[in-house]
Amino acid sequence: MLLDKVSIIIPSKGCNYIKYSLSALSSQTIRPYEVIIVIKGCDIKEVEDLCHKASLSCVVIEQRRGFFTHALNLGKKNATGDLMLFTDDDAIPPPKWIEKYVKLHLAYPRAAGIASRDIYLDLQKMILLPIPDDKPLTKLYRWAVRPWLEKPHSLLKKYRLGVYLTKNLDIAHGPYIPDRKCFSLLFRGVNMSFKASDVYDVWFPEHPLLKRAPGNEQHLALQLLLKGLETIYVPSNPVLHIARKESLSRTRNKKELRLEIEVMKSLYKQLLAKST
Repeated sequence: MLLDKVSIIIPSKGCNYIKYSLSALSSQTIRPYEVIIVIKGCDIKEVEDLCHKASLSCVVIEQRRGFFTHALNLGKKNATGDLMLFTDDDAIPPPKWIEKYVKLHLAYPRAAGIASRDIYLDLQKMILLPIPDDKPLTKLYRWAVRPWLEKPHSLLKKYRLGVYLTKNLDIAHGPYIPDRKCFSLLFRGVNMSFKASDVYDVWFPEHPLLKRAPGNEQHLALQLLLKGLETIYVPSNPVLHIARKESLSRTRNKKELRLEIEVMKSLYKQLLAKST
């Protein structure tokens, strides 16, 4: 299996933080073959100048319609590498991030998608911040309570230790998240990777009511599973994620979030109906 060319796909709205991502990508032990940046509300020339300063081969695409998942699909459509690595414009990948994903995909040839975690970074104080996944009470619930109350959908029993869909099509994190390697639906869109040969015919869900599209990663993973492929989670290849209140994929508007979750659940249901 040849995985010589690695495409990095980054959606960005406003481009206020992308200089940190590009700087980190320029310091990788394996250089990216290309960096696909899908921008909205940005100065194209400014982004191109940042790419030039970082000595990166960038393809900068201006998004003229749609929301977050439209940007992801636009980036995926234009990527030409053997591996596709997705991250956010406010993420800072460590120097061996690409190298580790190449080695992981070679080690797990049946895994169409491999995802890892993020660690929040306070950019002002330059300190790491705790996240809910690491809290002892959260871990205890996932080990002692969730297996009994939130059982996985019948097609996802193999994924019960990682990220899975419940019988009610809610997203749940099993006891191996975030510390252990396991079969898992994709964990976070800020840090995920795919073999291009496996994902050429699957796409992130697009819908007029989906702006941030919570659960879009799991929707894509579900398509891969229905093709007979696998996705896994590994804790060993994290990215630093600049802590922000709002972003392309995050919101604090609870009403809007609930609506989008219900729309996404209806899309899960449509996918699963095709498998019966």
